[in-house]
Amino acid sequence: MTFHRFLHPALALPLAFPMVLCLLLISSAMHGAAPIAAQAPDTLAVKGKVSNGTSGGQVPSNLPVTLHAIAQDAGRVATYNTATDEKGGFTFEEIAPLGSDGSYVLVMDYADMRYSELLDSGALAELAELTVYETTGDIGVIRVDRQAMIIADINETDREVRALEVLGVSNTSDRTLLPELTNITNPADINFLRFSLPIDASELSVQSTLPGGDIIPMGTGFAVTSPVLPGEHEITYTYKFPYEGDSVTFNQRLIQGAEQYQVLAPASLSQVQVLPLEPKPRIDVSGTAYLVWEATGIPPGRGVSLQITQLPQPGIWTRFLNQVKDGDIWLVGIPVMLGVALAAVLVWAWFRAPRTTGAAAESAADGLQQSRRQSVVQAIAVLDERYERGQVESEEYRPRREELMTQLRQASPDINAGQTGP
Repeated sequence: MTFHRFLHPALALPLAFPMVLCLLLISSAMHGAAPIAAQAPDTLAVKGKVSNGTSGGQVPSNLPVTLHAIAQDAGRVATYNTATDEKGGFTFEEIAPLGSDGSYVLVMDYADMRYSELLDSGALAELAELTVYETTGDIGVIRVDRQAMIIADINETDREVRALEVLGVSNTSDRTLLPELTNITNPADINFLRFSLPIDASELSVQSTLPGGDIIPMGTGFAVTSPVLPGEHEITYTYKFPYEGDSVTFNQRLIQGAEQYQVLAPASLSQVQVLPLEPKPRIDVSGTAYLVWEATGIPPGRGVSLQITQLPQPGIWTRFLNQVKDGDIWLVGIPVMLGVALAAVLVWAWFRAPRTTGAAAESAADGLQQSRRQSVVQAIAVLDERYERGQVESEEYRPRREELMTQLRQASPDINAGQTGP
């Protein structure tokens, strides 16, 4: 049933359309339908301004500016070019709008540096701003506000420590530090960021918020050749390094210095100590409690000689397998086994041979005793050599040597009479 069916025939047609339109609007409102959106423009204009952030720096006028429009879904990049006017202003005309997953990047080269700014696609109607800076080659503008070495994991089986270092780096000036990479004649002229690593460190991985640059090995550490813009930046890197016994010592050279230097270890490693840093209260990081050691006010180039002690040790069986794998076990194992085998042969021969009396029996007994003494003396010599080389720890060396000395005294009547052993 329609509304105009009850109207006078003369009024039905003129009133039918307005009534139907009103009904449609009321129905749309009742069902929460959105109003019809305005059609998006085919192109748009992007306006902006480039300013110089260095005090007294020149306005970047009449210089090229580039806008990259990146369509993520289509995997294509459109590039637009223009130039700044005498006041640093610029305009890009007829820019094709992108969807919500697209992005725009504003790029400009100035004073041998490339500056860029990511623009929000939803705010292109606003004035885009890009700041450039004059450059400096003075590494003294760099300050490390905080550097923390975090012991992330310890593999006690292989005696390896995996560490994460986090640095907060600031360029305290209003100029970009531009490293010199070609004409370095004196190490004192090096003006890029450098970092030290423990000896035999491996599996280095570096990440930072700095633009461009390379990661290059340098001495026992590495260097980052990135320019450093004014302001704060973050650098993180991970690596692993070995330790022997239950400790490791290395020189943590803080080439840029550090206002605050810390070493953190999970609270589960409560026995670990870090010298000569000062213990601090525990902290909680993402639900994990950490032990903290700290030093402050470290000037550039001085660093800290770190000693990390009481590191976890592998079990006896693991150490035995490691010695077998490394071949060290044979330094002791082969002489001992040969000695045991020789002694067994002599004992077997003594029992199998016809019984002798007098001088013959005494000579055979002396031969057996001498063989035993030689085997034990050889085992003691090998054990002492491995201890001096640091391949055997004190808690394992002393009882083993005492055991061998007991065997030597039993096989040596002259030692039992008061002589000292090897």
